This record gives sequence, structure tokens and C-alpha cells, in this order.
Amino acid sequence: MSKEFFDMCRDEFKAYYLYRALSMSRLIDKRFRDTLAKAANDEWRHFSFWNGLVGGCSSSISRLETYMYSFILILFGITFTLRFVESMEKKAVYVYRKALELRPDLASEIKAIEEDEERHEKEFLENIDEDRVRYLSSIALGVSDALVELTGIYTGSLGAFANTLSAGLTGLLAGIAASISMAVAAYTQAKHEKFKSPGVSAMYTGVAYIIVTSLLALPYFVLNTISVAFTLMIVIALLITTYMSIYSAVLSDRKFSREFIETSTLILGVSLLLYILGRILGSVTGISIR
Repeated sequence: MSKEFFDMCRDEFKAYYLYRALSMSRLIDKRFRDTLAKAANDEWRHFSFWNGLVGGCSSSISRLETYMYSFILILFGITFTLRFVESMEKKAVYVYRKALELRPDLASEIKAIEEDEERHEKEFLENIDEDRVRYLSSIALGVSDALVELTGIYTGSLGAFANTLSAGLTGLLAGIAASISMAVAAYTQAKHEKFKSPGVSAMYTGVAYIIVTSLLALPYFVLNTISVAFTLMIVIALLITTYMSIYSAVLSDRKFSREFIETSTLILGVSLLLYILGRILGSVTGISIR
């Protein structure tokens, strides 16, 4: 039997396990828990179908996978987690077609499974109302602007500052001031958008900006060598970029590599430009802040 059928069988069991676990969580609205419980029953039927077709497949989930899904849920939220699970079934169309070729007598069962998967996606979209998803554009605005601005400031500090504390304070203060400005911009923008609260939008943008500012400033307050602090700051910036790229790629059905490369290139490009500018200004003015 085809490997794709075994993979589909295992994926259906994982989806059943996750939906059932989420349907018992008190952190989720009861109406949505009912939707998840119904989806779990559907996934069990799908698993039983593929299990019978392949003559038996793995019906267990490892502790590592359990921890992985728990980590994803905590880090990215329920919307992302469900979209991630559904994305594992993107290959389903090809597998269904292949199954039909081998077993045309199972056409009605396979069609019913396809309809279930389409209904799940529709019901999830109707029932989920997660703030961090609704205001993703506001969060992305604060994160991306903070990444570009703060990495630029710290890169420029390589040529203008002689100690980490001065560079860290400069970036932190500039970031806090900029977060207020960006929050005001987000508030103004949200006033012209439907289904968004200007106040909530401003809060998400400002808080996201301050969080990124604090994370990028941290190395400068715990390390004494500016080059080491700068290296760690770049690593943190790339980790934040990775997080946001994964988040938007899964939710918006985009390519992760494209999202990551675009943002990283922008950050590193601006950093290089400001490093050169910082060195030039430091050399011309002869200023070195100690």
C-alpha cells in the first residue's frame, strides 16, 4: 500500500488527538469546544477509514509530539495551531485522487471525508475570534518597525559608542519614544478600518514595539563587550523575525522562506547602511561616547 496512505492515516489520528484534547480545555469557549469535539469525531472516522484501507497504521502519538503541540499552542495560539494541523492535510487532494484510482468503489466515502475537511475549515473560521489574529497587522506593524529601527540604531552604535550601557540606553529610550508614535499611528489607521477598535489596535502596536525594544536592548545591559552584545542582538532579531514569519506564513498560507528572507534582508540591509553611516560620522566628528 502507498506510503501516502499510511501518512494520511497517521495525520488523521494526530488531528483527532489534538481536536479531542482542545475540546476538553476550559480555556476555550464552550461553543467552540463543541465544534472541536464534533471535528474530533469526524477525524476518528477518517482515521478508521484509512486504517482499514492500509491494514493498520500507528494509532499513538509520542510524548515529544504532545509537548510540541502544547508548545505551539502556548507560543502561537489556537488559531495558528488549528491552521497548522489543517495544513498537514493539504496533500489530501492528491492522496484522495490516488485512492480513487486504486479503489473507485470507495468514491462515496472519500467524497464524504473531503466534505468534512472543508466543513471543519469553515467552522473553525466562523468560531475563532482570537484578538492576536484579528489585530495581526497591528502587531506586525509594531514588530517590523521596531526590528528595523532598533537594529539600525544598535548597528550605528558600533561606530559611535564605546560601551554597551550607553548604546543600550540610547536604543531603549529611542524605542520607547517610537512605540508611542507608532501606537498613535495605529490608532489613526484603525479609525478607518471596520471591525477594529482603535484603542486595542494602538495597544497591540505599542506593546509589540516595547517588547521587541526590550528584547533587543537586553544584551547591552548584561554584556560588557559591544561587539558581543551586537551579535546577540542580531540573533534575537532573527529569532523574532522567524517567529513572525512562521506565524504569518501559516495564517496567510504564504511561503515561510519568502517571508523570512524579505524581512531579514531588510533588517540586515538597513543595519549595514547605518553601520557605515555610524563609522563615517564617528570618524568625521571624532565623537566616542564612553
